Amino acid sequence: MNDTILKNGLVVTPGGVIRGGVAIKGERIVAIGADESLGQAREVVDMAGKIVFPGIFDPHFHLGNGDEVGYDAMREDFYLESKEMAVAGVTLFATTTLYGKESLVESFDKTLACGENNSFVDYKVTCCVSVEEHIAQMAPAAARGCVDFKFFIGYKGLQAESLGMSSDGITLGIWYKACREMARIGRPVFPKIHAEDPWVREILLDEIRKAGREDYLVAWAEHSPGYGENLQIYSAAVIAHQFRVPLYVVHVSAKESPGLIRYLRKEGMNIIAETTPAFLCGDARELEAAGLKGRAKIQPPIRFKEDSEALWAAVERGEITIIGTDSLPYSTKYKDSAGFWDLRVGLNCQVPATIPLMMTEGVEKGRIDLTVMAKLLSENAAKLYGIYPLKGAIQVGSDADLVIIDPEKEGKLGADKLRGKSDYSIWEGRPVRGFPVMTFVRGRLVARDGEVVADKPDGRHIVGVKPRGM
Repeated sequence: MNDTILKNGLVVTPGGVIRGGVAIKGERIVAIGADESLGQAREVVDMAGKIVFPGIFDPHFHLGNGDEVGYDAMREDFYLESKEMAVAGVTLFATTTLYGKESLVESFDKTLACGENNSFVDYKVTCCVSVEEHIAQMAPAAARGCVDFKFFIGYKGLQAESLGMSSDGITLGIWYKACREMARIGRPVFPKIHAEDPWVREILLDEIRKAGREDYLVAWAEHSPGYGENLQIYSAAVIAHQFRVPLYVVHVSAKESPGLIRYLRKEGMNIIAETTPAFLCGDARELEAAGLKGRAKIQPPIRFKEDSEALWAAVERGEITIIGTDSLPYSTKYKDSAGFWDLRVGLNCQVPATIPLMMTEGVEKGRIDLTVMAKLLSENAAKLYGIYPLKGAIQVGSDADLVIIDPEKEGKLGADKLRGKSDYSIWEGRPVRGFPVMTFVRGRLVARDGEVVADKPDGRHIVGVKPRGM
């Protein structure tokens, strides 16, 4: 006897969309197919034609680095932001450790402790490499289950120092040594980079501030030229390639970048490109006109229509293969507390907009289909992290991580949809079609119709295959 059957739906599998349903027993999927093939269950739920979609894996979060910074804040963030994720269809996410010089093992363990018995969805931890001493600590962190290491190579000066780095930031020498060490540790370990040249950006920002410009978000977009993203992608990729280390470029934002990524891949380099819904669907001029100011200040910046169109084209061509949100637990408490130039960068929790924007701007407009959307939001990241097909797919034997999407449900994005710490939306009033209505984590119903229904958090730290060099 199965525990749950979801019938009469459109099931998005790695091989395509099938009409029928899914049977769940315990934490796993035990059958997929036509309704009559699924057997019996204690509970049968009629999907009424809704989409049965793999739970989202969002690999780009920064808990503990929002309104307040620290492990007490992170503990609260795990609880509140995982509620937001559950409602939005995210069943697994990766968050960075706190920034700084603390040992990678210590920061990894403390981050895990913050999530234990405190998250409604499953999670992984990304270690931030800030100083050269961290390189020797990567292997012990990998042994504990860390797969990805974050390098803020786009920072220098005071901004780098604020993240625990020296004023020189992550130099190419540090990067070289880190890639050599990751090659020794072996896959699935990989680096993530924030690519955004800080040298030209510093000059342009100084000039813009002296000019007294008050079109803040447009000026912010102009202070960080797209070619600066390319400069750092190229240098990081060339060094990583010497050690056959894959390079994950987070939040690709500029129209110039897809062409470079395409070229590097033709040269045999393993480049994984991520972008965000904010960069696919946002425009600095529109956000400025909406008066969002510091609430929409992110680095790299939300750019312009021509950039978002280039990014969508790159998604269609398969050059951008992962969607993350780069979310931070901000509220108006911080984002409205100071002038634009003095505010820290980062968008608040963006996951409530992920499925509606991808359905509306992607599927509805014919840019992607549901199978591609599943790869972008779940499958590709799970494969990279070495946890596929346990995670990232609707397959027999996989964890029953599922989100049910109502493709006909229309509405507007806004703060009324939020259930975590955030109390504003940069998408306020934007009409969309296609909303998550149910979320299952390992077979357990955790959210329904915009509310968390799980009685307590039961998320786990997910560990995949052991690095081959360990």
